[in-house]
Amino acid sequence: MEIPVRPKATGMNLTPLIDIVFLLLVFFLLTTRFVEEDGIGVKLPRAASRAEAPKEAVSVAVTRTGEVFFRGRPVPLGELEDRLRKHLGQGGTVVIRGDRDSVLQTVVSVMEAAKHAGAGRIVVATLREGEGG
Repeated sequence: MEIPVRPKATGMNLTPLIDIVFLLLVFFLLTTRFVEEDGIGVKLPRAASRAEAPKEAVSVAVTRTGEVFFRGRPVPLGELEDRLRKHLGQGGTVVIRGDRDSVLQTVVSVMEAAKHAGAGRIVVATLREGEGG
């Protein structure tokens, strides 16, 4: 009786490797914090406590030189209220990302524009003590 001889497999089984790569991908996707950054160089002030802003919040940045940015684009302070009114829902949240060295009057003017536009909540973005930035 003749025993059939199978040719040896020359390739490596990649199924376990692919499983591990997918598990790592899922792990990093679930543990990564997705933060929407507007790309404007703003050094946030530091604070001991910090609360998370809602995802549907509208962000306004104020640079050290006093420039105001809405949705990543420069906007004159006089037009900010109208633009906020268009993008804000009823009682929405406005997050002010003011540079720690910015002029306080500019930040206060942004807060007033947000309040007149109908913002129900105004949040000043900060870094927690010990965080980089």
